[in-house]
Amino acid sequence: MPHESDLPLPGSGSSGPGLANPLLDWNEQGLPVAREFGDTYFSVENGLAETHHVFLGHNSLPQRWADHTGTFRIIETGFGTGLNFLATWQAFREQAGPDCHLHFTSIEKFPLIRDQLQQALALWPELSELAQRLIESSPFLTPGFHTLRWPEERVTLTLIYADVHDALPQLSGPVHAWYLDGFAPSKNPGMWTDALFRQMRRISHASEQPPTVATFTAAGIVKRGLRGAGFRIRKHPGFGRKRDMLAGEFALSCGPERPASHSALPWLNLPPLLPPGSDVVVVGAGLAGCSTARALAERGIRVTLLDGEGIASGASGNPQGGLYIKLAADDSAQHSGFYRQAYEYALNRVKSLLGPADGQRWDDCGVLQIGWDDKEQQRQQKYLSNNQPPAELIQAVSPAIAAQLSGNDLARPGLLYPAAGWVAPADFCQALADHPLIEFRREHIHRIENAGDGVRLIAAAGEIAADAVVVATAWAARELLSQAYLPTKKIRGQLSYLNTSDLPQHTGVLCAHSYMPPPLNGRLCLGATYNLRSEETRLTEEDHLTNLSHLQDFGPQWQKVADPQRITGGRVGFRCTTPDYLPMTGPVTETTEFVERFAILRRNARHVPALTVPWQPGVFLNIGHGSRGLASAPLCAEILAAMMTGDTLPVGQETMEALWPGRFLLRDLIRGKLQT
Repeated sequence: MPHESDLPLPGSGSSGPGLANPLLDWNEQGLPVAREFGDTYFSVENGLAETHHVFLGHNSLPQRWADHTGTFRIIETGFGTGLNFLATWQAFREQAGPDCHLHFTSIEKFPLIRDQLQQALALWPELSELAQRLIESSPFLTPGFHTLRWPEERVTLTLIYADVHDALPQLSGPVHAWYLDGFAPSKNPGMWTDALFRQMRRISHASEQPPTVATFTAAGIVKRGLRGAGFRIRKHPGFGRKRDMLAGEFALSCGPERPASHSALPWLNLPPLLPPGSDVVVVGAGLAGCSTARALAERGIRVTLLDGEGIASGASGNPQGGLYIKLAADDSAQHSGFYRQAYEYALNRVKSLLGPADGQRWDDCGVLQIGWDDKEQQRQQKYLSNNQPPAELIQAVSPAIAAQLSGNDLARPGLLYPAAGWVAPADFCQALADHPLIEFRREHIHRIENAGDGVRLIAAAGEIAADAVVVATAWAARELLSQAYLPTKKIRGQLSYLNTSDLPQHTGVLCAHSYMPPPLNGRLCLGATYNLRSEETRLTEEDHLTNLSHLQDFGPQWQKVADPQRITGGRVGFRCTTPDYLPMTGPVTETTEFVERFAILRRNARHVPALTVPWQPGVFLNIGHGSRGLASAPLCAEILAAMMTGDTLPVGQETMEALWPGRFLLRDLIRGKLQT
């Protein structure tokens, strides 16, 4: 694969579909000016001082942080150069109390590339350390949500690359402070509309305490819009040449709209949050379970992680797993959009917990998806044509380059994921579970019962009481939650281990019908098979031969070494998939009561009654990751932990609905497959 120095870094290239990089000019003071809007990104006098005056000062943030416990949420319109975020991070680091966590959500329609950020932020040497950490973590320039976390700093940044009018409807409250930023209303009137202020009103409604707002402008359209949305607004002295600015707070009793935490779709209205000091049990210590335990622990929740076979004993115990995704030609939020975001988050999670790639626990050696036949080549070409992904995410490679990467005369093109690679799942699981608030116990759970104010887990050694339980046992969840509607499939997969003598040389992960990472410790992993009809736990000769037959996808030299005598062993695991190949992440629904309560949907699926969903108290799921668990499990864990604790969700409402475990129950109710 290409050397690391040859690869484009995230955020370094052109943007993907639906995004436009801003064309910048740099004035005589070295300040960035957006050519389209003819406006600077910050004050010509002193942008950092302006941030402290307008946003930190008039939201009273240092004082509010000192005594705040839990997550403090800020929403910003217009990320720009990231100056406001970095100034806020610096002030938070210096002045926030130890029990306060900062979640900063910012929306940006025209994201700057890495070099532009570097040049703009070089103006502030006092922010250089934090600026470098931000730039190094720059997400892919693709539309949608991007979550960056610095747990040791108690800081999370959710960047949303989208138009503000598309992004805000995907957000839910509460919010503690608004940074109403962006280019001046006279320069960018398309942003400062009634729709913006209506969304601010909707989201602010969900806050227990009135959120504050501050903005650099005192334009009449902004003042009227904020007041009409229920904010008490006052003029204050502006910064530098600006005579006035606006600031104020929200009046909770002002509007008829439902709170942001309540959706017109009942299944997006989440069950009650965990009370402070809660204890949670996570059943299953694979990728999904360990990721969930870690996400909860990082929010201060005590977690008991249970697995009767040990950590990473199931399908998560393979010696090497490919960390990559296969994106559909239609890059929708429900499928490719989710997996693209999940892949990016998983890469960051692996880097933060396993450190630099060492070729033992993980390696960012790149992944080549080979166009093994005409149909696959057409699919790849359609994806590229429809989406124009940035080069740091996916690159088209010619047959000549593909041959070089695969170590033989491969006469087929492919797609290269330059930042991807392989991970040792067991090492990743161990790192995830290594947290002072996580206690691992080797214990089988036989049954889960409602305990009134919590849940009760029945084990061989006795009962375990908890405030909530997360079931992350893949296909075995159907046994623990026999009353839940879980139409999952159990798919057997077998890896084959090959000796590495006299093999073609490849340095990255090759993917076609099978995947094949580079050799590790004298052993080559090849697989895995897909078998819906077998539950055989022992290795079979038939599946070894199937794996060997797939070597032909990688080129003629690989086909020549497809000798059964090379096989030295293997491993069997069982995947858990769902009908739509998306995970099931969220609270569990009471099946019988749901069918009775929403029976009207059989007659008219568009008439959704304003009823609450009957949740199984304290029971949550994180299953159905199939063969993509390395990519999808960490983000799903973040989603679940945010749901349970009231933290800011790292995905939008559409993705939440796409992952809701009850979606198949709803679908089959509408189709008339279920009876009351």
